[in-house]
Amino acid sequence: MARIVSVVSNGCDPDPRVLREARWLVDAGHDVTIHAFDRLENLESVSEENGVRIVRHRVGVTPYGGSYSTIRGIQKFRKSVSNKIGEVDILHCHDADMLPLMNQVNAKYTLFDMHDLHHTWVRMANPKSLFRKFVSARMKRGMLSRARLADAVVTSSRYFSEWLSEFGIHSISVENRVEKQSQLEIPKSPTIGYFGRIRESSSFQLLFESLKLIEFNSRPNVIIAGDGVSVGTVEELSKNYPDIDIQIRTGFNHSEFPSMMAEISIMFAMYSPDRGNIAEGAIPSKMFEAAAFGRPTIVNAATPMAEICEMESLGSGVKWGDVEGLANTISSLHGTTVELAHDESIEREKFLNVVNGFKI
Repeated sequence: MARIVSVVSNGCDPDPRVLREARWLVDAGHDVTIHAFDRLENLESVSEENGVRIVRHRVGVTPYGGSYSTIRGIQKFRKSVSNKIGEVDILHCHDADMLPLMNQVNAKYTLFDMHDLHHTWVRMANPKSLFRKFVSARMKRGMLSRARLADAVVTSSRYFSEWLSEFGIHSISVENRVEKQSQLEIPKSPTIGYFGRIRESSSFQLLFESLKLIEFNSRPNVIIAGDGVSVGTVEELSKNYPDIDIQIRTGFNHSEFPSMMAEISIMFAMYSPDRGNIAEGAIPSKMFEAAAFGRPTIVNAATPMAEICEMESLGSGVKWGDVEGLANTISSLHGTTVELAHDESIEREKFLNVVNGFKI
């Protein structure tokens, strides 16, 4: 049995990937504690899920985004974590902002879990900013240098693994696949769902504009559930569309997923191309989560996520900015079901093989 500490810079409330991998480790006989960052200081300080202890740190209210206060807050969080844990067998760093802990924690092995191209997020607020480009480039260099020092690297997408290989870094892709669930009855009223972090508003404006093109009597409702830096902006934006039934729910527990999925007929997972990770290989977890319950997903066309979505018949891709195309796709997908043929079992085996390679 190995003593494993997983560290993530969000509140893990929920973070499906972090919780899923921790569950795999516990089921394999390991002792796992997740250290999470309670940025808004509104979560339980200690909780447990599926045998995994979650410890949440408070170091001052810290917003999401690429601001100085965010960077400073993450530094304080890392220090709090390093002060709280002693020697461990495996330090499991979720995403690049946790990699500096390699030099602060006494661990026999370090596993770098690359969820995303973390250095691209700082550019989202202003992609043309020279300063943000400079910061992004510096973050990228730091991530690559630390990744080379990690004992093993896993990524959330095979496309990210291909990207790392261009820099001579070997990794194993462990996609955010989930267990198959019971097929849910399709709601009578067409309803579009978005469940997850709300980081920008342009995708929701695209959605709302497309719904205006659909005849009122058959126009879908919208359920947006999650937290994030742009929740307030999306709430204000929704007020401009009084003829669309838009519900915005801030935050949810992952155990609520089945009941939430029962309310929707289509999952929406389109993102602004300004996100540097879209073209490079980001695969939305919500696409797999929706498919597990039989729900189709709409994603950005001509991207890696669309390649998987359409190859596995999990939904459809729509060109960014194509309001009419999105409206037509929404109308055509309501009432359809999909099947998640490739679930988490293969990903679980790949992940545990990496951990077993440490020979603890």
